[in-house]
Amino acid sequence: MMRKIEREPNGRGIFAPGQDLVVAGAIAKKGARAAVDKKQEVLEARFSALFMRNLRAALDEKLNLTSEMMMSAGATEWEYIEEGGILAALWNISGAYEQGITFSLLKFPVKQEIIEVCELLDLNPYRLWSGECVLLAADHGEDMVQALAEHGVRAAVIGKVEKGIARKMTGVGGTGYLERPQPDEIYKLTEEV
Repeated sequence: MMRKIEREPNGRGIFAPGQDLVVAGAIAKKGARAAVDKKQEVLEARFSALFMRNLRAALDEKLNLTSEMMMSAGATEWEYIEEGGILAALWNISGAYEQGITFSLLKFPVKQEIIEVCELLDLNPYRLWSGECVLLAADHGEDMVQALAEHGVRAAVIGKVEKGIARKMTGVGGTGYLERPQPDEIYKLTEEV
């Protein structure tokens, strides 16, 4: 049995089987910014000046996505990707509506520079605070992606809302189930002595 997660609805408060799951913005940005702040010397010793410029440019990109824009693009519900990253956001929104989900880790929008920083520092980008990134539910995800692109917002359909309570994910290693959220990976950077 799925434990109901209490939260205030966003948008029209509709999160129903058959809807698409869309991510707008790039995941793990806030965590990667913390990594640059805390581990700048390590990163600059490993990566070229051009890489670091591209990384900073990716981190400085603004989403500029308002509630009105999300609703006009077709969003019926959304969850900001904050502490715990995209996996926590998926857990929370599916738990709030007691609905199952399927999604692919390979479809999440993420900048290559952020992935490389995460690999170097042993951080899981899926469990990193994203900042300026939103998980949305929509009846027609591809239409939403196109509508958001017209506003300069990068987005991708990552999965579906399903009947039942299973939270299934696919990735490089095959298919598995989403686990209860873990502490945000950002704490690996801030708790070091």
